[in-house]
Amino acid sequence: MEEPYVHKIFISDKHRFAPHPEIKTFVGKTGLDGNKVTDNPDKAIFCYPIQHYTYWNDILDPPFSDFGELGEDMAVLEMGEQSVCIGDSYAVGDTVLQVSQPKSDTRFLDKEMAMKMLKTGKTGWYFRVLKEGNMQAGTDLTLLERPYPNWTIAACNEVMHLHKDDLRLANDLAHCELLADSWRKILLKRLGGRAIL
Repeated sequence: MEEPYVHKIFISDKHRFAPHPEIKTFVGKTGLDGNKVTDNPDKAIFCYPIQHYTYWNDILDPPFSDFGELGEDMAVLEMGEQSVCIGDSYAVGDTVLQVSQPKSDTRFLDKEMAMKMLKTGKTGWYFRVLKEGNMQAGTDLTLLERPYPNWTIAACNEVMHLHKDDLRLANDLAHCELLADSWRKILLKRLGGRAIL
């Protein structure tokens, strides 16, 4: 398998564009410089695999005209929901990013498209920023740590959206300490407010 890398970075919320690959973009705790920052550091950067655009363009009318139309901050190659895990830490340029949760909200999306992403599992994921710095398109993502190899983004989506009645799975995922707080709260609510030891 090829090394994962950043294909494009997108900035500006109103008129999204990808800076020239040689231009470095600052990555802060709350998002990319030039984007509307979030108040939730677990959702600092929305990352999406570009291979999914082929799938969407085969079924959508009209198709997407370019990458970035799903609101991602980063479009990546050689990564996907089956190979990326909660807690994965990656060095990207000067930064260190950590996977926090699948995307499950409607940020930058209409509700219908958000539901299609959830149903297909082609959700992408969010990064939190462990170390601020600069990155640019064409940069490799070097895996530094994988503390939860069983909790892929795909597995998390299945627990949250497909196997809602399986409390054991919900409990196991709720014990994943690097899962975003918002997801853990939902799972604990499903468990009646307390995790099973």
